[in-house]
Amino acid sequence: MKLPIKEFLLSTVLFCIPGLTSHAQAPPPTPTPAPTAKTVQNFVPVTDAMLRAPKPEDWLLYRGNYQGWGYSPLERVNKANVKNLQLAWSRVMEPGLNQITPIVYNGVMYLGNPGDVIQALDATTGDLIWEYRHPLPPREQFPATHGQRKRSISLYGNYVIFATWNNYIVGLDARTGQRVWQSNRGGDLFVANSTGPIVANGMVVAGSTCQVAGHGCYVTGHDARNGEELWRNEMIPRPGQPGDETWGGAPFEKRWMTGVWGHLTYDPDLDTVFYGSSGAGPASEVQRGTVGGSMAGSNTRYAVKPKTGEVVWKHQTLPRDNWDQECTFEMMIINTPVNPDARAAGMLATNPDARRGQRKTLTGIPCKTGVAWSFDAANGEFLWAKQTVEQNIVARIDGKGQVAINESIVMADVNKTYQICPTYGGGRDWPMGAYNPKTNVMFMPLSNACIDSTARTDRVAAPNFVYNTTNVGRFPTGKDKVGRIDAINVETGRTVWSWETRVANYSPLLATGSGLLFNGSMDRYLRAFDAETGQVVWQTRLPSQIVGGAMTYMVNGRQYVAVAAGGGGVAALQIGLTPEADMASGNNAIYVFALPQ
Repeated sequence: MKLPIKEFLLSTVLFCIPGLTSHAQAPPPTPTPAPTAKTVQNFVPVTDAMLRAPKPEDWLLYRGNYQGWGYSPLERVNKANVKNLQLAWSRVMEPGLNQITPIVYNGVMYLGNPGDVIQALDATTGDLIWEYRHPLPPREQFPATHGQRKRSISLYGNYVIFATWNNYIVGLDARTGQRVWQSNRGGDLFVANSTGPIVANGMVVAGSTCQVAGHGCYVTGHDARNGEELWRNEMIPRPGQPGDETWGGAPFEKRWMTGVWGHLTYDPDLDTVFYGSSGAGPASEVQRGTVGGSMAGSNTRYAVKPKTGEVVWKHQTLPRDNWDQECTFEMMIINTPVNPDARAAGMLATNPDARRGQRKTLTGIPCKTGVAWSFDAANGEFLWAKQTVEQNIVARIDGKGQVAINESIVMADVNKTYQICPTYGGGRDWPMGAYNPKTNVMFMPLSNACIDSTARTDRVAAPNFVYNTTNVGRFPTGKDKVGRIDAINVETGRTVWSWETRVANYSPLLATGSGLLFNGSMDRYLRAFDAETGQVVWQTRLPSQIVGGAMTYMVNGRQYVAVAAGGGGVAALQIGLTPEADMASGNNAIYVFALPQ
């Protein structure tokens, strides 16, 4: 995720201000409430039961449900009438990186803005009910902008809960917007959260990103009643801990970046939270001193108990990462028959010993590699894995899910240029996929893009240089379109359809019960697809790029479709491949559509 550049030749310094050192955190002052604040009337506390079975008319969780489906059963807007959608209301938002998916509960929209501004709005008009502005240090003190984003916020009990740029977990009174509690997760301003927390079985669980830090990150669990931190899981093993020996002899202080910044999912029946970790920096294992090391804790899928942080199972989906492929993206919990087709296009491996038939699975594309994985959600048994976009990083996967990397593109020679597919921006990145339980098909936003990458030898590798490489973007063989959506059958792994478009569609997907699929694009289009065929059935163009996630809700019998647009610096290598496209950024706003009354 980088700023666009004219010739898409860049030195990979991401979201950082060189030369800054760590800043200790002082407790933020008590914020001053907005003088015109109103109160959410007749607010009903959000319970565990509500979160486990959200009402169709609400959008109560970031991805619609705990399982991460990005799905709404609403059918009022359908394939026949979607062409009649029109703007119902819109509202300006705070400036910055705008990647939010709103929450809607009982006719009120809870909206996270860049820079820790939280609002409660009338979901039918956009009128402001209350606003909270979290006190932050001056922006120039932050080494990176990752925590400026607000991809999600959470509702639980009487609270709106979110993670701040300066690494606090905050609980607001959902009626008034007044701050009730906050928990300082400690560390320095290098630690942030870009995706947001979830609340599972009374626990606030939140990951973190250390993208430009000289250390790794962690996941924390907090009591949702008062924010008290009750457990913390670090990703990078310390000296003497299990996995320490897999870091190629690199001292602990030279193990950088690994954290959990992607979306977390939760299964209430198993009482298990699922998350994935990212890779390490710099890109070349020679420069980071981990030659040959698989780097335990990096690029790993974890299943943990939310009350204690106990790890139930884990599986490394990419060892020895030299390409920042960050296996931190959501995997969805899906009850499905398991009958993988070994002959399906792109299938890399199936487990010959895995029981076929109905199972609760953890399925999705967890890494930038674009490789889809499926595990048994309860015990982590590997089921199948298949390739989607062009990739040359994973050489093979065996029947137990163990990965062998392509040795020929390990960045062992700092003077050599390596041809790598996909890019550091990924065959997929953070924008979430969606799943329709009616058809047992998942839909994944992808990118067709490769790079030629060379290690930087003109400077010493340092955390603020992130990858410490120079990269030139290029298309995969035979491709001239960056944006892509694949529809994949969860039972068999077969690709049902694939849709491509010239410009990156860098936005989460929304599936609906009426068979529609919504997706935003960097060239400012919001589109609706027929989810059975992948054909575009409606589109409208907004003033600026769409990076937020579309969602839908209903108030008084009227269905609305909402999306945040405006954007910020993202996916430079993908953007650089289409310099002719009009990808205006800025002018953040929330746009809400509905059928004519």
